[in-house]
Amino acid sequence: MSEAPPIVLCIPGGWESRTALAQALAGAGDTVGLSGDMLNNGVAAARLEYMGHDPDLRELFARAGRLFSETDLAAIATHRSVIYLIGEGGALPAARNMMALAGAVLQAGGLAVKVETSGVAHRAQDWLEHAARRETHIGALLIAYVALIGGCEEVYSCGMHMLGLPDAVVSGGLPPQQAGQWLKDFLLYVLHEQPALHTGQMFGVAGEPDHFTLSHEPCRRFAPDDLFFNPFGVWRLTPHAAKRSPDA
Repeated sequence: MSEAPPIVLCIPGGWESRTALAQALAGAGDTVGLSGDMLNNGVAAARLEYMGHDPDLRELFARAGRLFSETDLAAIATHRSVIYLIGEGGALPAARNMMALAGAVLQAGGLAVKVETSGVAHRAQDWLEHAARRETHIGALLIAYVALIGGCEEVYSCGMHMLGLPDAVVSGGLPPQQAGQWLKDFLLYVLHEQPALHTGQMFGVAGEPDHFTLSHEPCRRFAPDDLFFNPFGVWRLTPHAAKRSPDA
């Protein structure tokens, strides 16, 4: 792959102008600063696009985030401007850097974060909590960046490309809650251990009877020019034949 996949973050706020945003950042007590169209904290930088009020933003955040209250959504609806942070992804250090940059914007008056490269959204306080743990708890990156989507037939992840890893899908008609838990367990295992996986390998959790066969495949769910596209591919977890009922 010649180019790292991007991370794109949407942050609404009450800034009346780009100048007001720069002043708020300078007064937030952080090391972050805005120079031209670049946001920089001395360690990492991201391109910043400043835009005006978006009347559709309340509904977009409501659909993308599970924890937003009506009060949260009402605040988002009154935003005066929206900024988009666009930075390089494709690796854990890059993802951590973008979490820190977005956190600085939240501390300067940002209201929430929507990850445009996976579709998941977070309240400001939740993103800041995840960002504070980004160096010590790998699961904070999974929660911040990755969406789990699906229903009765399969459950799949979206967003692992920002961390430099394939996404995954659990197929086989398992109950959605069970499939979602297996998917989360698998993604956490991959993030923690960075194992050398291969097609045909078995995956299971110690002490659990269920296990899956892995197969690696290209990302076909999204087009290559889609922000959700994962150039690292997808791991498919298929329930192993041994766990099926003898009468099936």
